[in-house]
Amino acid sequence: MENDFEILGLREGATSQDVRTAFRSLARRWHPDRFMAGPEREWASDRMAEINRAYRSCLSSAKSEPTDDREQLERARKLIDDGQFGNARQVLMEISTRRAEWNYLFGLMLMHRREFEKALIYLSVAAHQMPDEPKYQWTEKLARGMNDAKRRPRFGRFQR
Repeated sequence: MENDFEILGLREGATSQDVRTAFRSLARRWHPDRFMAGPEREWASDRMAEINRAYRSCLSSAKSEPTDDREQLERARKLIDDGQFGNARQVLMEISTRRAEWNYLFGLMLMHRREFEKALIYLSVAAHQMPDEPKYQWTEKLARGMNDAKRRPRFGRFQR
């Protein structure tokens, strides 16, 4: 009988990120929806159930890697402040965890790029993740106002 790490194709002591990566790869390969109805689909369904069980087991016992992204978030904030929005986006995309501060900075970067609809999505997520943080609430409200103003028809000039 294979142990759970072997089912996922990993060695004992793999990190949680390794477990997630292996699971996604196997799920893409063995998902029952990829097979025609019949014995192959049933076999894939059984295989997927085994993969899911091994994933849950391995994830709970995997080594958790440090997720301190403060330095990268601070670097992204400075790049946004300096108007280097492309570089800020690049730094943010290198961060794997999408906490409230990440969503806030990504939304802020999008606002500066005048992509108000997208910015509103990320800022809303940040405000939802940490509802007690005033800067997230205020920036979401600002983005919502800018997004609404962009959609509003402009009157004021005489139209023929």
